[in-house]
Amino acid sequence: MEMLLVLAILMAVVAISVPAYWAYEERREEQRFFELLLHDIYFAQSESYRLERAAMVVFRESSHSYEIVTDILKPPTVRKLPESVQLKKTSNLTEIYYGANGSVTKSGTMRFDTSTGERALVVYLGKGRVVLFE
Repeated sequence: MEMLLVLAILMAVVAISVPAYWAYEERREEQRFFELLLHDIYFAQSESYRLERAAMVVFRESSHSYEIVTDILKPPTVRKLPESVQLKKTSNLTEIYYGANGSVTKSGTMRFDTSTGERALVVYLGKGRVVLFE
């Protein structure tokens, strides 16, 4: 009888904690994705400045991914977006293009739907400062 009571309590604890862990893990995956995205954007900018060639970060809706293109002779680096992150249609940017001097050529906002709500990535004209808003 005691064994059934212990098993019932254990199952109740597991039933409560596993869904909470999945939600936590999804939020952490999104957080890691946005940190990596910011690093990739800064990498593209620094490579364009260093190589004195254009570089860009391009979002591909069809493949649910983005590409970092720094050299036309090398294949682009492709990264998948997490399942819980979607680039919204209301975004006025689908790519960030840096000229040979490291300056961005078009400013705008990328809007993402996430499990915790909308996040916006704002690219400012000029030196290409990028800010992520929650």
